[in-house]
Parts: sequence; C-alpha cells; structure tokens
Amino acid sequence: MSVNSTAARTMARLVDAEATLTAATREEARTARAATRAAERVLKARTLRAEARQAARAAERTGKGIAAATRRLATREARLTELVDAARARRAEAATARRARRAAERRMERIARRAALAATRAVEKIATRLGETTLTPAPQADPVLPAEQVPAVEDIEAHATRYADLDAQAKTYAKLADAEKTWLRQLPTGTYGRVVITRNPGRSVLDGAAVALAYTARGEVPPRKATRATFKCDATALLAALATPDTDTLTLTA
Repeated sequence: MSVNSTAARTMARLVDAEATLTAATREEARTARAATRAAERVLKARTLRAEARQAARAAERTGKGIAAATRRLATREARLTELVDAARARRAEAATARRARRAAERRMERIARRAALAATRAVEKIATRLGETTLTPAPQADPVLPAEQVPAVEDIEAHATRYADLDAQAKTYAKLADAEKTWLRQLPTGTYGRVVITRNPGRSVLDGAAVALAYTARGEVPPRKATRATFKCDATALLAALATPDTDTLTLTA
C-alpha cells in the first residue's frame, strides 16, 4: 500500500471519527440539559410537597379542610416520587452519553495522530518528488581529467591499491574508536588522572518533515539542494591478483 493511499484511508477514518465525536457531543449536551431540567423539577416538587405538608398540619390543627389537604399532599408526594425516578433515569442517560463522548474523543485523538503522521510522510514524499524532478539544481560534478591526461594503468592501479588499503584501515580504526568511545561514555563527568570527561548539551536539528509540511500548507514547494554524485573505486580484482601468486610469472621465472 502506498503512502498516499494510507494517508487517504486514515483521513477517511478521521472524518468518520470526527462525525461520531460531534454526534456524541450533541447527545451529551442534550442529556445534560434533560438531567438539569429533571433536577429542577424535582427541586420544585419538593418545595410544593413541603408546602402541602405545612397545609396538612395547619388543617389538622384547625380541623378544617383536612381531607383536601391530605389528598393534595398525597398527590404531590406521588408526583415527587415520579419526578425523582425520572431524574435518576436522566442522570444515567447523561452519564452514558458522557462516557460515549469521552470514548469518541480518545478514538479521534488516536486516529488524528496516525493521520498527522501519514500526512507528513505523504507530504514529504510528494515534496521529495517535486524537488528532485523540477527544482533540484544540477549536482556539483567532479573535476575529470581529459582523455589525453589520463595516467598510465600502472599508476591508477597503484593509487587504487593504496586507497583500498587506507580505506580498510580507516574503517577498522573507526570501529575500534567507536568501541572505545562507547566505553568512555559510561563515565560520569569529572577528572580521572590526566583525563577530563565533559559533556556539552545537545543541539537542535532542523525537522525536514515539518518544514516540508509547512511549505506545502502554504502552497509552496520546499527548497532542496543536490549532493555530489557518489564516487566508488572498485579494486577487488586488483587486490585479488596481488594476493594470489601469478603462476605464469612463476613458471617463466623458474
């Protein structure tokens, strides 16, 4: 699967996740409003029940309107019970909607991170293609001798042999130096005899992917520069010939 198709699929999932989050947010707001209204109705019903109780007590003291006050109190207590049950149901719905919204938010954040990574990779790939095909300046060319100034084959082979030998030594010494450096990096900062171990703070480096993304967001192609052509000198056959005695030469010598 290509980078662009992966980014497209991830963006499509992000759009679906955003739609789900929007719907969940609206449902959370709706259920929260319903729970708030239900709680207000319960509070009002409790106030009315308290008033009905006071009226019933007053009726009992005066002996007048006791039946009507008792019926009113019973009605308001039943209404309060009904409203309390409804408020509990509304609170449960609001809690469920709140959990659904949080789950949708976490899912969208996960997909958004993946979409941002996929988009960055796609932009970097597109910017690389554009830079390499249309905007990259010509690479610096090696100074090459004209045909009449090319040295003799013996001189070329001699230089190639020395280069191969020195290159092998350099790689060997570089590996040994890296091993010693790895061992020394374990030491804390300080002075050990005539050896001083120090550490300088690291530096920041330019984020090429972020730069490409910023340029592309503005509708511009990020600037690029070319590198020199890779140079290789293959003296494998020459080294093999030097390592293996020439039987024809030995026969003639003998």
